[in-house]
Amino acid sequence: MQSAIKAYQNLAKFKPNPMQEELFDYIVPKEQNPALLLKAPTGSGKTEAVLIPSLESGRRLFLIFPSRSLVDDQIRRCEEYLQRASEKPDASYALVIDTGAESVRTVFQNGKVLEKGTRHLYDGDVILTTFDKFLYRFFGFGEPKKSYIYPFRIHHTQRRNLFCFDEAHAYDQVAFVNFERLIKALYKANLDMVVMTATMPETYQKELNFLDTVDYIIGENQLKLERWQEKEQNRQYPNKAIKHIAAKSKAVKNEICAYVSQHYQLGRRTIVTIETIEDLIPVYQYIKERNGGENIFLYHGRLSNQQRKKIYRKLKEHENDNTGYLLFTTSAIEVGCDLDAHLLITELCNPDSLIQRAGRCNRKGRIQDAEIIVIGDKIRPFLSILDEGKVEEYLEMLQQQSKDTFSPRDILELMKYEPYSDYRAEVLFDMLYEYVYEARLENKPLHDRGLVITRSFEPSLTLTTKVPETSDSHRPENAVSVSIRSCIARGEDNESINPDFKVYQRFYDEQREEFKFVQLNRSGSIYFKELFVEVPDSYFSEELGYVEPPKVFEDRGTRGYRRNFVYWTTDENDEPKEIWLHYLKDFEKPQPEDEIQLPPAEPIDTEPQKPAKSFEPPPQGSEQLPLFDID
Repeated sequence: MQSAIKAYQNLAKFKPNPMQEELFDYIVPKEQNPALLLKAPTGSGKTEAVLIPSLESGRRLFLIFPSRSLVDDQIRRCEEYLQRASEKPDASYALVIDTGAESVRTVFQNGKVLEKGTRHLYDGDVILTTFDKFLYRFFGFGEPKKSYIYPFRIHHTQRRNLFCFDEAHAYDQVAFVNFERLIKALYKANLDMVVMTATMPETYQKELNFLDTVDYIIGENQLKLERWQEKEQNRQYPNKAIKHIAAKSKAVKNEICAYVSQHYQLGRRTIVTIETIEDLIPVYQYIKERNGGENIFLYHGRLSNQQRKKIYRKLKEHENDNTGYLLFTTSAIEVGCDLDAHLLITELCNPDSLIQRAGRCNRKGRIQDAEIIVIGDKIRPFLSILDEGKVEEYLEMLQQQSKDTFSPRDILELMKYEPYSDYRAEVLFDMLYEYVYEARLENKPLHDRGLVITRSFEPSLTLTTKVPETSDSHRPENAVSVSIRSCIARGEDNESINPDFKVYQRFYDEQREEFKFVQLNRSGSIYFKELFVEVPDSYFSEELGYVEPPKVFEDRGTRGYRRNFVYWTTDENDEPKEIWLHYLKDFEKPQPEDEIQLPPAEPIDTEPQKPAKSFEPPPQGSEQLPLFDID
């Protein structure tokens, strides 16, 4: 076995830091069976800390991220390491990228890249995937007729696997319920894992107290890492200033515009973060028109996957050339992305988000006058995780730090909130696990329906400028996932549906072994419908993405936790037809019964391929009702 120093010098071309050396000793020896919670600052090299020792020891490494943008960020880095590793005689390495938008396998041999393949079935040395997709594979969904191979390669392969969950602090609510249960399931199966985080609250860490903690956030390890970075990485300026500008919610957008206009410099890298796309785009357009558009970029979650990759690649090119840029973004880029800005301007956000965004400013500790500007005096209500008292404490802390340097440790102390608990998500996970891994056949109907709630009980749909006309291709054009809620017109907000948008349903025809798209024409639970909204080409811009989600459904209120809405279409006689749909809301106070519009009494239609099953709302009062209504 090579030493950590030699392995890193051969593959990474740099010396490992103390945290990377410690992880190397946990991962490489065959007798080790690591189950770790790694706490380390942003930009400290956590990815290399698992990637290099995995390649050295011949493990299959699963790198599991909260979002596709983080996977995109890691692709080039992994390709470079695998290509370099394949330069050894008779060496061959495979990289698998498995996300909702991409599923390919690339082989590296003799230092060269071989042709990409589309079928992978987790046959690779490094698997880059999202948490949602991994959970989907964990329960044996995906490849028709061969989906069982995924659970097999996760649990029973002779090759040693290492499961690495990066940016673990990004999971919240239902996602954390699934994350916690998944980690425990892998732990009980005696599988090796590393959970990595920079800002996970102590209350959340208690749920993972069965893992061994390796902490480089505080204490002697922190000092040891900082001393190494200062010496080996030339981190002459590790700190960054912070300034808080109080502003009322309605004035935040204008304040950001004014600050950017006054302080933007061509040679400096500046990141501007605004919470909503609707507020972000006007600021981007104004500044771009005012400054001529040079090196000004827009990045958010409603851009196409190709455009996000293109923008991120350009940002990295500017950083490699040490030239300036001005990036306008949402929280889509705050976690994990390897950017290094001189100036970060952000509207007031939750403490953990601020720490993550701050990690994109002076990331390498080489910018002398790096600065963070926080604008606003209130966190947006639909995002805030702090009560009013904690918000006031947070604002006071920001004002205090405005006279000094940014201190993430003090802000971390505010994050005392408890993990979200949802018995529905717990039951779903347990039932699927019992069927797949314990052969509990009574749970088979649930698995047959393909239902996996990964992050929220509010499902998503896909926007596209064109659904495939033939079965030869099942990939729609300019596909972007958005929440169902954003496409529901609410009467109290004076919103109305647009009849120009068409809603399609995609399903897999098992007899023909192909995907099909049909216009949505049947009512039922939306959990069992894969929906696509086709919009005119003019509604989508390659530069701006989908500026506004199309309003295609009409809100019909809630009953208990079940939200009802309607899609208007026409029947075979070209007569107007209501299609009633529903899903479960995440836990919150239900609407009063007198605000509810109930669906018609006639029977609900079924889906094209199988009878529809639906959730029922949670019991009201002491009445006991089953969680699932499965025939």
